[in-house]
Amino acid sequence: MVFCVSPFVDFCGNPVFTSKKKSSHGLRFQFGPSLGFYTLNTKHAINPTQRLSFLVGLKHEWRADRSFRTFFSAGLDYFLHGVNFKSYYFTNDSLQLYDRSFAYHYALFIHEAQVPLQLKFLFKRADNSEYSPYAIVGFHLRYLMGSSLQVSDNGNTVKKDSPELDFKTPLFTSHMNSFLSLGLGWQKNSRSASKNNFFMEASFRTGISPYGFQTAYSASSLYISSAHALFLLGFKF
Repeated sequence: MVFCVSPFVDFCGNPVFTSKKKSSHGLRFQFGPSLGFYTLNTKHAINPTQRLSFLVGLKHEWRADRSFRTFFSAGLDYFLHGVNFKSYYFTNDSLQLYDRSFAYHYALFIHEAQVPLQLKFLFKRADNSEYSPYAIVGFHLRYLMGSSLQVSDNGNTVKKDSPELDFKTPLFTSHMNSFLSLGLGWQKNSRSASKNNFFMEASFRTGISPYGFQTAYSASSLYISSAHALFLLGFKF
């Protein structure tokens, strides 16, 4: 009886206190596809269309109030996204004539590492509700890890490259900037010793600064702005 009313209630299998502990913090694994919206400098490129895009990440979540409604999380995401567009291609011996022909097809993949810093607001308490809808806002540091590019003309590959991307308005370094995000989600809360806790989340992220690249063969001001709708599934451990 002493142990059952003491702080060591987990040894007695008390579901209330175990639920509070599990509802307060934990690791969250998330993954899912992304729908990209791209804007180009139309003097240098046209017709942006999305390529394969997805995110996978891991973050830790902490309870930020006593009501089990506000949570803060931080972690690390890997984000792969891509865009196709039409632009120019200049050979070493050609004049850089911008005649709006846009004859060449560019297929670009971008690799990013992101650090999400997010606040989540639950509409129902996490400690005594089996399910909780929520709203989430965030600031995401973005670091450009690399890229892969293929340029083709009428289906024939003329160039494969890994151009160095940077941000037009850098943050700390030319490869770093940020996203702002807003989303809605739904989660199954931790109950007793249950481990089958999951969540679903839809969010929208918009980039603060365009990014671009400059090479001897590409247009001189090839800046690309992007925003992304993400649809994530995840599990809490």
